[in-house]
Parts: sequence; structure tokens; C-alpha cells
Amino acid sequence: MTPTADRRVDADRLRRAVYDSAAAEVATASGNRPETFPLSPFYDGDDDTVVVTSPPAFSGKVDSVRENPQLSVLFYDAGEPFLLRGRGTVHDDDLEANAEYVQQLIAAEPDSPKKDAFSGTSSLLESRIGRFFFGWYALRVVVEIEPVAVEAVDADAGRLPAWPEQGVDPAEAGSYDRLAFTVVDGEGWPTTRTVADVELDGDAALLDVPGSVEEGQPGCLLCHWHTPGVEKLGQRLFRGRCRPAGDRVAFEPASSFSMRNETWLDRLKFVVEGKRRTRAYFRKRSG
Repeated sequence: MTPTADRRVDADRLRRAVYDSAAAEVATASGNRPETFPLSPFYDGDDDTVVVTSPPAFSGKVDSVRENPQLSVLFYDAGEPFLLRGRGTVHDDDLEANAEYVQQLIAAEPDSPKKDAFSGTSSLLESRIGRFFFGWYALRVVVEIEPVAVEAVDADAGRLPAWPEQGVDPAEAGSYDRLAFTVVDGEGWPTTRTVADVELDGDAALLDVPGSVEEGQPGCLLCHWHTPGVEKLGQRLFRGRCRPAGDRVAFEPASSFSMRNETWLDRLKFVVEGKRRTRAYFRKRSG
């Protein structure tokens, strides 16, 4: 799955893709093991860089960037979908200053459901009740991505069938409208492709996805959905190994992680877990 048709990055094209994307699939790698998460991208016009962020409670999404700055971003909502490869730098010295920086990037975006949703979140965080419940969420770890190359991709994605062997019931499976598979190439670049079709074979999945893989190569399958402004979302990330299977890729998950933000109960769990993780984050930094 190594890219074969890299092109120079056009700043205007990249800016439009960022503005059109409420979320993009961001892939990082620890050694040869990839992880892919949907994150909302922003654009810094002063440096022509892409910016993604995370509250410290969930900074594990970007921790591997410290080890390997090579990452990729799949812009599937762009007018012409493409995969961006770039080098990431983590900024976490001043989480409050980072939050102000992100607010500036949001304010610079054109009007869209994405901007409306993030502006609404900002207003909530500035309220008394917002500070009490979501003060931890306002803090930001920032990853600045310097573009290196782009590659045009096919963004048409199939659907995940119910997968009882992996704990995925029909309702959850039917909610996902994005399926993306990632492996790491020989140069350390995580490379993500959309999955056109999935056929289940017990614990394994046969994926119709472009490119080739090696026997036993680590991979991950991200399944997710979100509303236009990312006010609600659901995701499941499978990690495992893959092997060639004719013109398909056979993927055998070893673990999975899921998260939903759809109901009030989901949000309550998110707040409780976020506060717990934030305390652990600062204990680790101070210790």
C-alpha cells in the first residue's frame, strides 16, 4: 500500500480540503504499527500547515508523533479526495495558549456546519457550567503538520457487516459510513485507504482495498461516522495483522477500541472519563 504517485502540495487545494472537512482520518505509526483516528483539521495560513488537536485526556491519539513524525491525513470530503503525507510536531508546553491558538484558527474558517459547531462548543466552554464540566476538554495538545506530498485516492467506502465475533451488532455496524484501512510502508509512512467492501470470515475480514500487504504485517481498520459539525459521532478502531488473500487483504483483529458521543449518557461517560484521564495526564507530567 505504498503511495506510487506523489505530487507537490498545492496550498490552496489543501486549505479548501481542510475547510471542507469536519473530520479527516489521521494516521500515525509507532514502529510498524499504525493507528488511525478521525480528527478535525484546521489550517494555519501563516505557515501553510495543517493542525490537529486533542485534549490531554486523549493525547494518546498523537503520542506516537514524538517517536515518528511521519503521518498521513486522508481528506475524503475534499472535492478531489487525497492522502496528505506530512511531518508532525507536537506542541504541549502551554495547553491554555494552544486553546487560544485553536480558537483563532476556528475564527479564520469560512462559515460552515463545522465552524458553527466548534464556535458553539467554544461558547459552552466559556460558560460557568461549561468550565465546571468541560474545563479539561478546553485544554489542547496541538500537532502541527508540515505538508510533504499528496496522492489522489478513491474515497468511496463500503459498509461493515454485523460482526458478532468482534462484538459488533447490526445497529453499530449499520451506523458506520466510513471504513479506512492503514498499514505502514517501508519508509515508515502510515498509508490509509478507504475500504470498498468487506466480507467476513469468522474472526477475520476480507477487505477490498487498494494496494498490497505482507504476511503478518500490522494494520488497523477504522470504522466511524459523524454529523456534519461533529456534534455527534461514533467510531471503532480494530488493531491486528493482515496477509494477502488473492486480490483482497485478510485482516485479523487482535483488539478494538470504540467510542460514541450520541446520547446524554455517552456525554456523561465522556466527561467522567475525561476528568479522570486529565488528572492522570498531569500526574504523569509532574512525576
